[in-house]
Formats: sequence, structure tokens, C-alpha cells
Amino acid sequence: MATNPIYVETEEEIPEVVERMRRLGGEETMLVLPMRSRIGQSRFNFQLLRNYAARMGKRVTVVCDDPAVQKMASETGFPVFGAVGPMGEGIPSEPEVAAPPRRWWQRKEAAGVTHVGIAAPRKLMTVSATEIKPGRFLLYIAAGTVLLVGLFGMAVFVPSATVTLVAQAQPFAQNGIEIQTQPGKDPVHIRVSVISSSNSQGFKTTGVKRVVAAQAFGQVVYTNGCSQPKFNNSPGLSIPIGQRFLNSDGIMFAQTSSNTLVTWHGTATASIKAIQPGVAGNVGSSTISGWKAFVDSSGNPNNPYSCLTVDNPQATGGGVDNSSSPQMTESDFDAGRATLEQELRQTIAQKLAAAVKPNEKLSETIIYSAPLYNTDHQPNDLVPSFGGTMTLQGEGDFYVDSEVKKAFQQYLAQRVPTDQQLLDESPIQVDYRILTASKGGYITFLGNASAFVAPKLDENLIRSKIVGRPLTSAKLYLQSLPIRSVTIKEQPVTLPLMPLLVGRISLHYVVQSGTNITPAPAQPTVSPSPTASP
Repeated sequence: MATNPIYVETEEEIPEVVERMRRLGGEETMLVLPMRSRIGQSRFNFQLLRNYAARMGKRVTVVCDDPAVQKMASETGFPVFGAVGPMGEGIPSEPEVAAPPRRWWQRKEAAGVTHVGIAAPRKLMTVSATEIKPGRFLLYIAAGTVLLVGLFGMAVFVPSATVTLVAQAQPFAQNGIEIQTQPGKDPVHIRVSVISSSNSQGFKTTGVKRVVAAQAFGQVVYTNGCSQPKFNNSPGLSIPIGQRFLNSDGIMFAQTSSNTLVTWHGTATASIKAIQPGVAGNVGSSTISGWKAFVDSSGNPNNPYSCLTVDNPQATGGGVDNSSSPQMTESDFDAGRATLEQELRQTIAQKLAAAVKPNEKLSETIIYSAPLYNTDHQPNDLVPSFGGTMTLQGEGDFYVDSEVKKAFQQYLAQRVPTDQQLLDESPIQVDYRILTASKGGYITFLGNASAFVAPKLDENLIRSKIVGRPLTSAKLYLQSLPIRSVTIKEQPVTLPLMPLLVGRISLHYVVQSGTNITPAPAQPTVSPSPTASP
């Protein structure tokens, strides 16, 4: 036996009881019906209750003290009891006590008959009692007509019904929406602002040019003023490679050319190089005239020929000492450019942020032009520092956040199915970001929009379908609508029919709110996107 009986209210209908049975756990259920319960007024209600119970797999016991209700429930197949015991068990109704039998004389006395036969009338009918009176007859007909009209009017104009339809809100969303905008056009108006800024700054060079010590080099001219000796068939005097010379300051040079032949009474040119590297080897012209370790063909260590002279007609050069110098590099050039550009971008961004008007938002993407960058030195210049100057332009795009959200909301509203409607009490949620921004104020917004929808009902059509119909038939039609539950309440009394006038039916549509939904993060989509207005 069920331990949690369901106590049914007098005005409750089958759908409400079925819903309570569904929420109640367990396979056994006890329905306690009060006197004059709506469910107990029709055998058809018990048949519906039995069908619903069979679908839910529940064993239902009916408890009611009304013998007529017990009879209908028992004939439908329900176990029937008269009351509920303290432990939740069913208590059968007490059988009616049969009346004691009456004797034949008691029956006659009760009927007022004291003898066998036909009783004579106690009072004779008079002529006036059987006389037809036309005036009174017409009065009776008029009174009856008024009564019938009044009863008909009461049946038509007095009864009213309140129908409550309950539906469940469902989430509806559109993801990957692209809204493209143009300056001065709907749906989002873009205001473009261009700011130019310049800056100059000095930078140190980081490069170093290292110079390795090098030997000075030049040329000397030999002059042979000697005559050819007798018994000597040589064409002249030969100066060997490596022959060394001294200048007037004692700087030593060596011949680098191969053996050089100086003809008799002739001249010859030879290349020389300083023995020690450095700038000291850079000597003036006509300063190299001394001989050092001259070796002739006879093996004499010094110059034996006073008629053989040497001289440098031009100064020597190319002698370099070891050194290092600061040098401007390509990296220095690029670093100066990057530093100036970063500072100018920050300056422009701050100026644009300060130019935001009320209700406006600044696009996160600021469009910068190519910077104009100039320096007073170029890479590879041997300088310790250089100066750079840059001019930069930045474009900022301003928009109104409410206009962007409204564009997404309109896009969503236009794609709601025709049999659904947006809930006014549940605002459309929008999440968006800027996908692309190009020069001139052309912005593409990417985002998602979500809201709650409910079935769209034609209230006039629903009223026309249930007016004047039997209560059960009207409820079955209402339950076929895309809703969760139906409740019908009639005033001033419950009738088996719905009101005969549409105006006497009040329809209330209630939508149970759903769980709050959060739009998914905006992701790109390959679907076509709206351009001007979604």
C-alpha cells in the first residue's frame, strides 16, 4: 500500500493529477478524492487516469467516501477504499444497513389506504377549475418565455473560463556572426580620427671598426752614373730583392721587387716597403737615400759605387697603427627606428584614447601609416653617436557599443523560426570582438548572439477552437499545443461545456524562464556575413 497518498483538490483536473503522480516516486500511488471532485464526475476521467497510470507503470488505488465515485472507479479497474488509515492503508466503506421489511398492512397505512378498493375523491372538481382562461394562459406563456430567455442568457453571458497555458523557454543562439561597417552608414556609425606626431632623439653607436697595423710602401729610383768597367760584359748593376735603405729619420725600408738591373748611365724603379708597420713608415719624398747592407756581386757589404744613388721621388703611404673606432651599424639604424616608432605609437594611442566621446569606444586596432625616418649619419660611418627624426600618423576608429550590440540582436531576431518568439523579459546576450580593421573606418565585427524563445501561439485561433466545446475535448485540444501544461478554471460554477462566447474566455500564456546562457567566444565562420544591416 502506498505510504504517500495524493490528496486531490476539488478543482484539480486530470493533467494536474497526472503531473503530481509523475513527480511522486514509487510504483504504488493512492489518490484520495474529496466529495464533489471534478475527477469523480465522469467515468471518462477514470479511463484517462487508468491510461496515464499504465504508461507510467504505477498501480493506483482510489480512496473516496462517495458510493457513486467508488462504483465508477471500481468499474474502470481501480482498487477502491472508503478512507485512509493512520498507517497509510486503505479502509473499506461500511456496507449500508438494509431497511427492515414491512408487512402488507404497514405498507397500506403508510400510503394512506385503509381499505381494499378504489378510494373516492375527497373533493369534486368545479366548473371554474376546468374552465380555460385565455388571459391567464397568455400570461403563463409570457412568463415561461421570459424564464427561458433569462436561463438562456445566463447560460450564454454569465459563465466564464480562465485558460492558463504554460510553456518552457528554450535557448536560441547564432554563432560566428560577421557585421561589416562603413563610415557614416548603418548599422554602426564609425567616426575616424587621424593624428600625426613627430619626435627626434640621439642614439649611441654600438659598432667598432678595428684597424690592424700595416706597413708603408712606395717606390725608389736607382740612378747608375757609373761607366762600364773594362773587361766587364755585364749590362749594368743588379740590385737584389731585400736591399734595405734608410731615410733621414732612420726608418728602414726594403726592396720588394725582384732583382732590379740598373744599366750603365741609366735608371731603374723598384718597389719598397717599410720594415716595421705603422704610420712611421709614411715618410716624405726624397728622404730615402741611405744604403744599408748593400751586397754587390763581389760580396761587398756596402755600396762601393759612389756613382750609384737611390731616391724616393714620392712620399710613401699606407702605414697604419693598430686602432679601433666607433662605427654606426645597420642594427643601430634599425634600433633607433624601432625606438622612435614605439614612442610615437604610444603618444598617438594616448591622444586617441583622450579623444573618446561619451558612449563611444575606441577600436583596439590603431592603423599606423609607414613612418618617415631620417638620420644624420648612415651605417658604416665612424661616429660615436647619431641623431634620428621620425614622423608617424595613426588612425583611430570610434564606434558606439550599443549600436554594435543592436546590430547583432537584429541579426538574431530575424532568424528566429516562424513558430517561435523571443522573450521580452529575457534580453539578447551579445559577445563580440573586432575581426579586421582597415584604413578609412572599415571594421568587421565577429560575435555571437543568444536569447530564449518560446512557442508562438495565436490566442484568437485558440479561443475560436475551444469556445462552446465540451470541457474534456477543449482540454485535449489545448494539450496538443507545444506547451507543458494546461489549466482551465470556470466561474461561477464548473460546467461540462466551455463558455459559448469567445469574449468570456480569458487566455493567459505563461512562459517558464530557462537557465541563463552565455554566448560562446567569437570564432570565425565561413558562412556569408551581413554587410550593411543584418
